[in-house]
Amino acid sequence: FMDKKQNMRICIAGRGNVKDPILWSGTPRNLYDAFTNIPSLNIDILDWSIFKPIFSLYCVVYSKFFFTWGAICDPLLYCLGKRTINKKIKCLSNKYDYVLFCSGDLCITNSMRNFAKFAYYTDIYLADVVPYYKRKKWGVKSFLKQYNENLKEQYNRCDFIFTQNEWTRQSIIDKLQIPSDKVINVHFGVNLTPYIGEKDYSRNLLLIVLRKGLEEYKGLYLLLDAFKILYQDIKNVELAVVGTDVGDGIEGVTCYYNQPRETTVKLFQESTLYVMPAIREPNGITYLEGLANKSPIVGLNRFAFPEFSGYGEWGFLCENDNPNELAGLLKDALSDKYRLKEMGLKGQKFVEKNFKWEVVVDRILTEMNR
Repeated sequence: FMDKKQNMRICIAGRGNVKDPILWSGTPRNLYDAFTNIPSLNIDILDWSIFKPIFSLYCVVYSKFFFTWGAICDPLLYCLGKRTINKKIKCLSNKYDYVLFCSGDLCITNSMRNFAKFAYYTDIYLADVVPYYKRKKWGVKSFLKQYNENLKEQYNRCDFIFTQNEWTRQSIIDKLQIPSDKVINVHFGVNLTPYIGEKDYSRNLLLIVLRKGLEEYKGLYLLLDAFKILYQDIKNVELAVVGTDVGDGIEGVTCYYNQPRETTVKLFQESTLYVMPAIREPNGITYLEGLANKSPIVGLNRFAFPEFSGYGEWGFLCENDNPNELAGLLKDALSDKYRLKEMGLKGQKFVEKNFKWEVVVDRILTEMNR
């Protein structure tokens, strides 16, 4: 059976070269690396970037007034995307068992159907995320209507849709009426080694990891407001903010901006709780990185977070994006260190079992052979 999987020929398609660490330092690159680690599996790359000046103009000008997503299934990009990917596919000289789209975009034209089987690897169902955008723009309803029609057309042309979480899988099945046997949750990989040392939960160290510019998206502003309230009751509580200098100067808060990855890993190991009350984060790899380091996680009860938290077994779910509610939840979480230790051990086992790139690739190949 493994020999059959290893002899497959797969083309990984992305908007941009998935091997380029500058463009894809995350999921597509890690997926590609995991595939290439299997001996004799034939892996090729298809870079199908659309005409950059047109795409840049679209994102800069049109998005100032109307809601956009910047994906090929966007109503105004759909025709351009179909022409581009169709032209790129026809230039390929090899016959493939599968073309796997994994860059967040998917486009299969009628003329491509006999070229290979097609699969898509995704972490989001956009229509469930849009209501949480605070900055409203024109055209949201009409955009979503056409976007969903385009997306459903593409999903019906796929042989498989591989998802990174169960929330995305269920949304695709329920909202777009895609047959459940072709939508498979294969998860994703965590990009650090699980912490095997003895965890000290007495420090009361909270941690959040993000990129600068995503402070609102990841819930940092909400966390800072909650931390100020919490700090009035627990004077030795600390908050480490990695990836931005927002929060610098607030008592009890330390920012780690432009620091090496080793600093982040050390903070994961030292943290008591990993807290990211993200407003509209559909997936959130850092939740799993926290669990890999035995840190119970805290987030809002939406998208994939409930399943990542074991529905409360190794995480704490905040119902509303309210600073007082979040502060109360954090105070309760920090009050029982034995409970945190038990939750941390359960969460780490959950990650070790399900969130390894070699496990993801094996699940994908198993379904493709099916």
